[in-house]
Amino acid sequence: MDLVDQSVFRRQQVSNFRSSGMTAVAWCSVNNMKVSTLRYWLNKFKHESQVDDPGEEIFIEFKHQESATKETPLVVRIGAVSIELYPGFKAETLREAIAAIRSL
Repeated sequence: MDLVDQSVFRRQQVSNFRSSGMTAVAWCSVNNMKVSTLRYWLNKFKHESQVDDPGEEIFIEFKHQESATKETPLVVRIGAVSIELYPGFKAETLREAIAAIRSL
C-alpha cells in the first residue's frame, strides 16, 4: 500500500470511528487497533483540516485537455476538500493534487 492509499485508509478509519458513536476504546477493540494509534490519527487529521475560516471552502481546478466526460466521477474527500476522479485519470495528477492540498 503506497502513502496515498495509507492516508486514504487512515482517514476512512477515522471517519468510521467518528460516525460509529462508539467510545475510542470500544471501537479500537472491535477494529483491532491501539487506542493510542486512533488518537494519534484523530489529532493529526484535526490539525491538518483546520483553516482560518472553518466555513471557507477551497477549490482547486485541474483542467484536462480532453473534453469533459458525462460519466459520474469518483469523489475523494480530504477534510473540506473534494477531488473528482473520472475514468482514465492519471495517478500522477492525483498525487500532485494531494500535494497541493497538503501545502494549503
